[in-house]
Amino acid sequence: MESQNDLFLGPTKRDPPFFSIIIPTYNRAQFILKALNSVLSQEFSSYEIIIVDDGSTDNTKDLIADLIEGDHRIQYLYKQNEERSIARNYGIMHAKGRYVGFLDSDDFVYPNHLFVAYEMFRRNEFPEVGHLGYEIVSTRGESLLLQNSFDNSYKTKLIHENIFSSNAIFIRKDVVNTLNFIPSSFATVSEDWYLWLRLAARYQFCFDNTVTSAIIHHDERSLLNIDPDKLIASTKCVIEHLKNDAFFLREYNERVSYHFANHYTLVTLILSTNKNRRIDTIKYLIKATIYDPTVIFRKRFLASIKHLLLSILP
Repeated sequence: MESQNDLFLGPTKRDPPFFSIIIPTYNRAQFILKALNSVLSQEFSSYEIIIVDDGSTDNTKDLIADLIEGDHRIQYLYKQNEERSIARNYGIMHAKGRYVGFLDSDDFVYPNHLFVAYEMFRRNEFPEVGHLGYEIVSTRGESLLLQNSFDNSYKTKLIHENIFSSNAIFIRKDVVNTLNFIPSSFATVSEDWYLWLRLAARYQFCFDNTVTSAIIHHDERSLLNIDPDKLIASTKCVIEHLKNDAFFLREYNERVSYHFANHYTLVTLILSTNKNRRIDTIKYLIKATIYDPTVIFRKRFLASIKHLLLSILP
């Protein structure tokens, strides 16, 4: 049986780590060194890193070769491009840790990340899911938004918006082995939200609001860069999978239609800025309204109508 001190010394080649940190990446050579080094700088040492290269065509592998060479804590797995949801599941299959965490390859964690997570789980007798505080920062490192006020109202808040960060959540390995991301290359948007909702419908989360990770807000993350057709395909995929989850349907009951309507107003907001997609915009506005008529009073619905009208004017 490992002692607490052993967890700070790090795993040997024989002993399993406490944490498995999965880093999915695709053509993020300009960011991945910062992400990887941020994990390698942890105060808490019982971890492994699983880099899942989802078919990168840039110099990602060459760039990190020196860091991963001879370091038994790091696995580098290259696979064909099938998008982030499948890449994360692939990493989960190879994880050996007691808890699985994630880090997007264009983000980073602070040195206390795993130490705070371990203490959170220890205090709460090692439950299924835990989440830490996080922040959104600019490319210059300026803090833009702090998310550090999580409490037991999370289930209610989560049905309205994706309040969690994949960088800040940890899931016990026995849970995430069977309850993981959508195994579809169509799931490119809200695929993480889908899993958080399914977990929230089954388990009580524990929290520590210490900010230990950062999401970097850069241009490639802008809503303006979302491919509308990929967004439509992903939205349909997420909704159909949630419809098949009895735990989710029972937990959220009358709020399910509200949630699905909100998904479609994101679609209409993106489509409404394109004059060539007016018919599609109207189609999905109707679809959102059928799910929940009260959607007509929400900001995204009204913004979509405004954009649609402006596109018609000469």
